[in-house]
Amino acid sequence: MNPNQPATEAKVYSLSQVARSIKMALERATANKSWLVKAEILSISPGIGSKTVYLDLVEEAEGRQNAKMRGIIWASNGQRILEELGDEAPQILKPGSEVVFSARIQFHERYGLALHIERIDLRFMLGELERRKQITTARLKDMGAMAWNRRMPLTDLPQHIALVGSKGTSGFRDFATKVTEHPGHFRMRIDVHQSSVQGVSAAEELVAGIKAAEASNPDLIVLVRGGGGKLDLDAYNDFDVCLAIAHSTVPIWTGIGHESDLVVADLVSHTAWKTPTEVAVGVLERFERAADALGECVETLNQSTSLWFSDRKAEFDRHWETIAGASKQIIGRHRVELQNLHRLLRIQAPALIAHHQRTLKEYRTTLKHTGTYALDAAQRELRHSQQRIERAATRQVTEKKTLLSHFKRTIEAIGPEQTLQRGFMLIEKDGKVLSRAAQTQVGDQLTIKAHDGDMDVTIDRTTLNDSST
Repeated sequence: MNPNQPATEAKVYSLSQVARSIKMALERATANKSWLVKAEILSISPGIGSKTVYLDLVEEAEGRQNAKMRGIIWASNGQRILEELGDEAPQILKPGSEVVFSARIQFHERYGLALHIERIDLRFMLGELERRKQITTARLKDMGAMAWNRRMPLTDLPQHIALVGSKGTSGFRDFATKVTEHPGHFRMRIDVHQSSVQGVSAAEELVAGIKAAEASNPDLIVLVRGGGGKLDLDAYNDFDVCLAIAHSTVPIWTGIGHESDLVVADLVSHTAWKTPTEVAVGVLERFERAADALGECVETLNQSTSLWFSDRKAEFDRHWETIAGASKQIIGRHRVELQNLHRLLRIQAPALIAHHQRTLKEYRTTLKHTGTYALDAAQRELRHSQQRIERAATRQVTEKKTLLSHFKRTIEAIGPEQTLQRGFMLIEKDGKVLSRAAQTQVGDQLTIKAHDGDMDVTIDRTTLNDSST
């Protein structure tokens, strides 16, 4: 450049001129068309549908922001978006949610570049959700993990339950209320492991909750959630969450609260229930079945015991009546025999004495002729006869006494005291021995006599069988 040549004056543009140029160039390039854009919501102001809402939109990769723009939703567009999204709106229009939306790219001289969002493409989000769900399912199937948790044995009575969920949610309350307010008041321990059930950190917290629950060594782990839309349940399709369920050495029941499609967590769990309430019902049914079985066993045992005691009492009564009757008969017969013997002795003794007296007279007469020898012989014969009579009488009495002693020992061996020694017991009411349950009523004071002591008891309940009525 020649230093002597005057310098050309540089053209200076105002900021508004630059802004208008950018706006015109952008309008020509976009032709005011709508564009489908995918971005993550970094922040969103409240009031959608009632006023203008502003969003910060970003695109991130490997923890770094690749792009960031401002989004705007006018009130009229907000109303239409809320109608299209329905119940899913709060879960979609929130920080951390990745959305696909239709927007016009506009530049304003004062406010700069912005995406004017007209509608949210829910089909893309649901399609992406289904795609991730299928990928998770396929990976788990390739690993053979779908049936791992179902192979874990579950105890008949899961008394120690680890509950993984979000405190205060409807699903959490439904499960806890159903279990704790059951009229059976079954004794069980429930450990709560807090975890978010939706949102950016839900999957990570669910994995941590499952591992913490497993570490507490429970009988059963329960995952509950109080329902929601498909997008709300996305955390339960997460691969890490499902793998943690499959790897668990403790059976896991799920009650996610969905009405139609299963989430992958249901597919890999031990048992999937539709709602948290149904999970609680499944747990309680196990306790109810055990309680019913126990009640039947108790009833059977009571009936068998009552029948056994009744049979033994009847048998004892029969034996007692037999012994009493036989004893009376034997004693009576021997008394008659003794009386007959006594009468016989009274009758025969005088005759025998008279006979011997006559013989003695004869001996005396003979003695006069035979002398001393005949007299001695007669005396010896008399003594011998007297001894025979005495021995006969003594033998008869001894035999009868022996027989009476035998019957006495028999009666003592099977008498009440000996019966108690063998393990039987007598039940008395007001000093009277009872033989039937129908002789008692609730509140009676009874005395149970055993060989080693007495017991005073009060009747709380009586159960009569058909035969007793």
